[in-house]
Amino acid sequence: MTWWSRVAAVVAATLAIGMLTAVDPPPAQAATVDTNAWYVLVNRNSGKALDVSGTSTADGARVSQWARTDGANQQWQFVDSGGGFYRLKARHSGKVLDVAGASTADGAAIQQWADHNGANQQFRLADSDGGHVRLVNRTSSKAVEVQGASTADGGNVVQYTDWGGANQQWQLVKLSSGGGGCGSAPTLTSGTHTIQSGGKSRSFILRVPANYDSSHRYRLVFAFHWRGGTAGDVASGGTSGNAWSYYGQQEQSNNTAILVAPQGLGNGWANAGGEDVTFVDDMIRRIEGGLCVNPAQRFATGFSWGGGMSYALACSRANVFRAVAVISGAQISGCSGGTQPIAYFGIHGISDNVLGIGQGRSLRDKFVSNNGCTAQSPREPAPGSRTHITTTYSGCRAGYPVQWAAFDGGHIPGPVDGSPNESGVTTWTKAEIWRFFAQFQ
Repeated sequence: MTWWSRVAAVVAATLAIGMLTAVDPPPAQAATVDTNAWYVLVNRNSGKALDVSGTSTADGARVSQWARTDGANQQWQFVDSGGGFYRLKARHSGKVLDVAGASTADGAAIQQWADHNGANQQFRLADSDGGHVRLVNRTSSKAVEVQGASTADGGNVVQYTDWGGANQQWQLVKLSSGGGGCGSAPTLTSGTHTIQSGGKSRSFILRVPANYDSSHRYRLVFAFHWRGGTAGDVASGGTSGNAWSYYGQQEQSNNTAILVAPQGLGNGWANAGGEDVTFVDDMIRRIEGGLCVNPAQRFATGFSWGGGMSYALACSRANVFRAVAVISGAQISGCSGGTQPIAYFGIHGISDNVLGIGQGRSLRDKFVSNNGCTAQSPREPAPGSRTHITTTYSGCRAGYPVQWAAFDGGHIPGPVDGSPNESGVTTWTKAEIWRFFAQFQ
């Protein structure tokens, strides 16, 4: 795997001239919604979806939050009411989001009701940071929130004075707007694809599973290259070939995942102004509009700067991605947000002289805290042992594990136990990453 030999020098030089800076993304464009599409609305505080209780089709059925399933009772369409206001129509019932009794009081219930285009059924979208929006009712000027900042399934959704709390913020996750997607002929194939993102032409390499079935929801795995690397390096596996394609996830997934190797600007992930996070958002929309993806099973991994980019997604898109695996990373692509839980796997060499292991531990510890895990100092291998030690943290919030693997080696993505060399064919990292991702069903 001689193609890694340039990595350390290039990264070190880049760090030295100060190009790797943490940046925040631009504000969300709340008013930009596709009225032909269906959306799942995910609460920033709880990570749960806006849901019509019990899939009821009755007038007055309560709206609550529930673990995301992407069921029809969690899918909403924005119907334009004019003047920047929308009605939110539930897919399963055809009824719309409604403030009960046209109340203007704090704590008034949010329900579904037959669409009569009343002002109590109209909402405008107000920007919050990190790509989140608030839904502000036209009658009351109050925001839709999860009552009491509950994180439980069935937590009540009500209106309350708009104060911008995380329990009032929602992420709009766009599902297919017709063509491609689940149940339709695919509109994407394996190969290189180009899209416009942030006014720039961006590209990614896609691998669609053999015998793709449009009725099956696939995992979606993003694999980010290192500083000076390319999407082609990741997709090809370099000198290790198919065994290391997409950091070995092509081999490990065995046609159960759609794989993506994005191309960074200048062969890196500076994420200036949040543009690389926006690129990921745009790729997801393009891919999920053309292929059948399980939106609850999106994953990201990468080495070095690609690890830093995966970490940036863990910070800013914790409700979009289910888990990340960061190989020899650091906070070098920013960390907008960074307060929500996400399943996190960190891998780092104890003698990494490019992005020291202390930086990797710092990334890990943010999600030890966010995920409510019991703090500890995991055991790490001794120098010269040529081994690795993987630790699974205890006490973590259900569904949000943290795992840490330290190995006796330097700034490499494919260490091999018992050897000073690396190999994409025999490394243990690819199987451990896949096991971490595959636990989420």
